Amino acid sequence: MDFKYEISTLEELLIPAKKIKSLLNKHSIFILEGEMGVGKTTFVGVVCNLLKVSSTSSPTYSIVNNYLSPLIGEIYHFDCYRLKDENEALESGLEEMIDSGSPCFIEWANKIQNLLPNKFVRIKIEQHNNIRNLIISI
Repeated sequence: MDFKYEISTLEELLIPAKKIKSLLNKHSIFILEGEMGVGKTTFVGVVCNLLKVSSTSSPTYSIVNNYLSPLIGEIYHFDCYRLKDENEALESGLEEMIDSGSPCFIEWANKIQNLLPNKFVRIKIEQHNNIRNLIISI
């Protein structure tokens, strides 16, 4: 099942972010796809804001950021772009975090394809001029 959104302002990200929030009771793994700079980290920040997380940042250099939500507990945000291989992901503790049941938002998941569970939600963001198309696939 796909949910499609056309986004032209930051405020419009709230609509698909609310959809993701509603999926948290059934899903914990969220894969974000899109070119560099398309807004994957920004979207995770909007979702986390809905979950009352005080602040978020890009995990590009740290590989994973851990956020605490007073509503649902721990949230993990991965950026696998700089990973050399899947072993580096395993050393970061990614597998344990994915298996924890806590929400995991994973950017550049293609780098760790073999470590992902079969069941996840795909969030694809594409940019065309000043419009972003965001597709949530369950």
